[in-house]
Formats: sequence, structure tokens, C-alpha cells
Amino acid sequence: MPTVSSAEKALLGRYSPRGNANFRTQFMGEDRHKVARTGEASGPAPIAYLVEQAPHTELRAHFHVADQFQIFVTGSGRIGAHKAGVGFGHFVGPYSGYGPIVGGDEGVGYLTLRNAWDGGAQFLPEEVQQMRAKAGKRRELMFNAPPAQALPAGESTFASLLQEQADGLAAWTCSLGPDATVTGPDPAVGGGQFWIVMDGKLADGEQGLLQRLSLAFVAPDEPAYTPKAGPQGLQLLVLQFPRFVAAAAA
Repeated sequence: MPTVSSAEKALLGRYSPRGNANFRTQFMGEDRHKVARTGEASGPAPIAYLVEQAPHTELRAHFHVADQFQIFVTGSGRIGAHKAGVGFGHFVGPYSGYGPIVGGDEGVGYLTLRNAWDGGAQFLPEEVQQMRAKAGKRRELMFNAPPAQALPAGESTFASLLQEQADGLAAWTCSLGPDATVTGPDPAVGGGQFWIVMDGKLADGEQGLLQRLSLAFVAPDEPAYTPKAGPQGLQLLVLQFPRFVAAAAA
């Protein structure tokens, strides 16, 4: 069954790794600031956390060794040369440099989502030789999620934000009216799916009504997810990773 994380519960663990004005909240998986880990990931496993950058702070250009989505959920800023407000989505492949991420006047918050362990940012230009030695074709894609759409009770819509690619990479937006349900795409096509509550509430059978930024992760070997909206409706963002390749997460 899907792994589900309540934003309300996760945010109780919000902290500043360096004791400054930048904050981190772990939603799923191990926090690299608290867990020492080496070796390759053996299969898709969810890593999800919220980063809150203070106004005008900068996270320097860098790369990671795992596939990664980032979804901007509060404030505004920029990533590289691109403006990033609420609903801006960014995908980057392993050993693909990107950034910097810069907070605007109100700061910026974004969910970082991976389907495999990653040991942290490899900063550029210091690690450029490592990046060049391991990198294949650089992969970076962007999209914007639309505002919440109000629908009548029981109705739903599903729309593509990032057209499904040959290796399964894709993104969709899903709107549900009050108490509506929908069946998602087949998880076996890709390397795992994150479902993010962007507006409204998700009616979870075990945890009740889950608020904005709550998450569900569906592994490739699980059945298609069938979320249900709460009494005020629900807006979801659905992110599907490329099929998992263990060597990319080394």
C-alpha cells in the first residue's frame, strides 16, 4: 500500500540543520543530516523533505546522484535564471548541474523529492570533474502547476504537465470535487510516484483528512493509487520518476 505522510505531523519536526534562518522538515525517508549511510540503493524508496530558505539566501549551483523533483510551495525566488513561485516544478537527473536557488523578498520553500538515497549536494565548480566523469546527457525539465480548480461533488479531472517520456518520467495535475475519487496512472510504468496535496484535503483511510503538502508515495510494484477528496475538494500534483536504475543512485 502507498506510504502516506501527514504534513501536520511532519512539520512538528521542523528544524534548522545549521542553526540559522533556513529550515528543513523531513516528510519521508532518512534525513542525511541525522543518518550516516553508504552504498547503493537497491530499489525505489521515497525521500521527501521541505526546505525553507530565508529571504535573499542562496543555495549554490550543484548536482545530485539521484533523480529529483523539486516543487515550490511557499514564497518565491529563482532557480538558475528561472523565476520560481508556488506551483513551479523542476526535475533534474543524476549528475546534472543546476541552480543556484535564491530566495526572494519573502523567502522560498520547496519540497525536494527523490526515489533513492542521495548523500547531499555536490557543489560546483568544486566537483565539476566528478560530474563530467559520471554524467550522461544533462537532463533538466520544468513545468508549472495551475491554480486549484473547483469541481462539483464527485467529479474529477486529470491533466498532463510533463508529457510521459520513454523511461516513464511524467507529471500531472489532478482536481477532485468534494468526496470524489480517481484512479491514477499505472505505477509500473515508472520508478515510483509522489502525490502531493496542493489544495484542499486528502481523505486517508488511516490518518483522516490530510492538509496541504501531505504526501503519498506509490512504488512501481503497487496498484494504481485511488485518492479520495475531502468535503471541500482536492488538488493534487502527481510526479512520476523515470524507471529506477541502481547505478544512478550509487
